[in-house]
Amino acid sequence: MKKIFCCLYLSAAACLPAAQVEEWLKSGLLHPDMIATVRDELALTQEQQAKLNSQLSEARKQAEPLEQAVKEQQKALGHLLQDPGTSADAAAAQLAKLLEAEGAVKQLQLRALIGVRDVLTPEQLAKARKLGPPKMAGGSSGSSSGGGLQARVTEKAEKLRAALEGLGVPPTEAMKYRGEEIEKLIKSGQFADANAKLDELYVDSHYKELEAEVEKVDFSKYEPGSTDLTTLQERFESVKAAGQEIVSLPLLRELLQAKEAFEAAKDAQDAEKVGRILTYVEGKLKK
Repeated sequence: MKKIFCCLYLSAAACLPAAQVEEWLKSGLLHPDMIATVRDELALTQEQQAKLNSQLSEARKQAEPLEQAVKEQQKALGHLLQDPGTSADAAAAQLAKLLEAEGAVKQLQLRALIGVRDVLTPEQLAKARKLGPPKMAGGSSGSSSGGGLQARVTEKAEKLRAALEGLGVPPTEAMKYRGEEIEKLIKSGQFADANAKLDELYVDSHYKELEAEVEKVDFSKYEPGSTDLTTLQERFESVKAAGQEIVSLPLLRELLQAKEAFEAAKDAQDAEKVGRILTYVEGKLKK
């Protein structure tokens, strides 16, 4: 899921809002994946291919620190929003930092797209614009909704990415696997199938349930179980492995409380509290 949340639509850098991308494409810009799809029809020269590769490689290098900055600002905003004591002014100030970081990514993306455009001849540009949308939509030359489908796929992935990064946690192995599966469909131009897979992921991730308030967990009401250090370590490793199968975003959010409490209990060397927290997590993972 990491690739699909962080780098779905353009190969050069991070995702952009679907509306922004759609407007740029309507203006005549072409994204690198589309160029790759119709490369043979465009008869790109070796020099053109080398220029494209060089431009995108450089854009990716520049994108890494910019994307990291966005993630850090998103994480900071997510933490602030989870704190009931955060004021509107503090949240607004952090949002301004996030928008500034996202703006730098947009600038880089726009320059990369224009760079791709400038490598092509006017004839190649015209052919690419004619060949690109149908082919990227799955090969149906009679379809006029290909661009709309691309935008919907991008928008859905962007929402999931933002939701995950808002929690400030890395994707699980299950998320990564399903994200890579969707990414392969997108790269092969199978947007309808990618859209269907994203719809399934929306359901399985319980995305809409993120709107509900998170109740504070009272870990003291859970039994500690065995507090033998070896057993506690085994229990921890077991829930850690099971956690990699999680796809539900609300569940990840709930377990954040357990993670913070677990770290505090571990630092305090409170084996009984560690056991109670593990019992809570074990119960959540069984559901």
